[in-house]
Parts: sequence; C-alpha cells; structure tokens
Amino acid sequence: MTEYKEFRVGGSNGPFGFLGPLLILAVFFTILFFVAKGVFWLLSWVAPVLLIATLIIDHRVVTDFLKFVWKLLQENPLMGIAALLLIFFGYPVVAGFLFVKAIGKRSVKNALNKMEKERNTYTEYEEVTEEDDSFLELPPVNKKKEPVRQPQSNDYDEMFK
Repeated sequence: MTEYKEFRVGGSNGPFGFLGPLLILAVFFTILFFVAKGVFWLLSWVAPVLLIATLIIDHRVVTDFLKFVWKLLQENPLMGIAALLLIFFGYPVVAGFLFVKAIGKRSVKNALNKMEKERNTYTEYEEVTEEDDSFLELPPVNKKKEPVRQPQSNDYDEMFK
C-alpha cells in the first residue's frame, strides 16, 4: 500500500485555516520591505558619487534628461511638476538610472567603434596555388527516363473540374 504525504500550511477545514498562508505572506512582504529599504538607504549614500561619475562618463546623459524634464514642464505643467517631485524625492533612483544609462551608452559606443575598426582593417590571407582538378571530372550518367504515370481519376477529383 502506497502512502502519500502532503504538506499543508493552512487550508484545513477549521475556522483559522487561512492564518498560515497569511502569516507566510506577511513575513515575505516584511522581508521584502527591509531589503528594499536597505537598498534605497545604500543608494542614497552612493547617489552623489554616481551622479559625478555619470557626468564624467557622459555629461550629455544628464543634459538630455534635464532637457526632457524642461520640455515636459513646458508642454504639460502638471506632469512636469509631478516629474520634479519624483526626481526630488527619488534622487537616488534617478542618479542610479542616469549612471546605468551612461554606462550603457558608453559600452554601445565602444562596441560600434570596435566594429567600425574591424570593418576598416584588412584580413590576412594566403594565396593558394591551383592544383590539378581533373580527378573531379566524372563521366556523364546515362539514366533512363521513366514514363510519368497519370493518376487515376475518381469521383472526388471530378467534383473540382
């Protein structure tokens, strides 16, 4: 006789069967909250360094971002003000985003330069002398052609004529 063992956190027929999964969910989101809080705390201390590094790597990333926010303020003032508030309160995230964008643009530019450099260089080659190719010539093949058979018609084929 085979026994099957089953693990249940909750879901029993009792009135408090939902408490087990609810407790696990609460613990999971509590841990997620503290991890996110730690990441944002660390990012808030590193944000000025990231912003300076972004300016050193590619200052156009920051200027383009500021132009985007200025254009947003002119075209849609409500969204522009909301963007400014999000930038003010979320400056660590914005600094990290601009840093990652600058690194990405630099790596793409380096890859394109490398491809352009490889395209403009010549490949080393060695000249090969021709050899006797007569061993590749084969006599012609005499093959009988088989007559093409006409398929027998049936009532189904007659329907489409």
